[in-house]
Amino acid sequence: MATLTISLLAALMVAIMLVRLAPVLLQKAADHDFSGPQKFHTRAVPRVGGVAVVAGVLAGITWLEWRMPWPAERYWLLIVCALPTLGFGLWEDFTKSISPRRRLIATAVSALLAVWLLGLHISRTHIPGVDWLLVWYPISVALTVLVITGVANAINIIDGFNGLAAMCTMIMLAGIAFVANEVGDGFVVAAALVMIGGTFGFFILNYPAGLIFLGDGGAYFLGFMLSALGIILVEGNRSVSPLFP
Repeated sequence: MATLTISLLAALMVAIMLVRLAPVLLQKAADHDFSGPQKFHTRAVPRVGGVAVVAGVLAGITWLEWRMPWPAERYWLLIVCALPTLGFGLWEDFTKSISPRRRLIATAVSALLAVWLLGLHISRTHIPGVDWLLVWYPISVALTVLVITGVANAINIIDGFNGLAAMCTMIMLAGIAFVANEVGDGFVVAAALVMIGGTFGFFILNYPAGLIFLGDGGAYFLGFMLSALGIILVEGNRSVSPLFP
């Protein structure tokens, strides 16, 4: 619980700071689009909440590195892998100049980094006719990239309706944390709790008042981490059905 609390408080403090800076942020990093089907706000809202989420996650990982007996290198590697999708998402949030295609490519690059640095790839799905294809490593990697990119984009699509993206993500992360705890996967449990804490700190100001939105940076970051943890859980614990995540 200490890990979750540290992440939550750090994210909340940064979120409060970003809201206080709203007059400055509204000039460049606000959501002025009121026409999207998932949007119902009637005034411009800062959409850099991803900065608060990431701040909470970094604080949580730092706490884990200080307090936990196991090395924290894998947590930092996850963050490194997420940098392309996070960076391009924040670039779009501040400039409104990054096309959806370029953001998806950046997310695919993050997925490939996870394959390279963490050995992350989907080797089983329990979907008839698919698993026998996954014995070919390039197909396994391609499916991994597709899944991570798709989930990240899905989270981004539902951002804009107060609390929807953040709450859905926290519920899914809680499910992953519960199952990881049942099979004794401490890495995934701790990582999921850090993510929940960082997201909840942002959520406090996002729902119901809608004082700040995730933005592309936050949404893509959450989607990447969510899908990556799901794959790590399944591939590291053969007793967990790949249909679960």
